Amino acid sequence: MTFPQWRGQLRLHHSLTLLATGMSVTRTAAECGYGGSSAFIEAFRHAFGTTPSRFYRSP
Repeated sequence: MTFPQWRGQLRLHHSLTLLATGMSVTRTAAECGYGGSSAFIEAFRHAFGTTPSRFYRSP
């Protein structure tokens, strides 16, 4: 695994923690270092197959 891949996984793992506490997608994206919520949502969708909002709404 390259450093950029590792860093991306770490950022997404941290985002799961923040989203689980109820933090908004926009604020989570900023806290995890993404340039905007769109970039974060796309990275999240690529990694988990769904958007952050749907991920936390599903049972």
